[in-house]
Amino acid sequence: MKLRGTLTTATVRLGLAAAALAGALACATVAPATAAPERVQGCGWNESRGGERAYYEHCATNTNVWIQVKRWPRSNYHRCVGPGRTNLDFDATGAWYDSNYRGGLCAHPGDTGP
Repeated sequence: MKLRGTLTTATVRLGLAAAALAGALACATVAPATAAPERVQGCGWNESRGGERAYYEHCATNTNVWIQVKRWPRSNYHRCVGPGRTNLDFDATGAWYDSNYRGGLCAHPGDTGP
């Protein structure tokens, strides 16, 4: 009788382990072998969401450009950005490419101007 109870307990444990493994595999996600690069939310200004800071996404791959950053309550300013994402100030309320500032192109991402 004791042997029968031991087999039942072992069978139940094995069944629970199999169910847990099946659940874990069902929830797992596997990236394809040729995973696509991270999707860009949008070129240009992207407002802050879910605790993430606002940022400017410069989608060109071969230029650095001047953007104007609008802030509140502090004053606006210009910033040189390179390709990709540039996180902006905590109080940024907008940003856009400014082709009129120093010709629109710049050499050193991170530089700032009035």
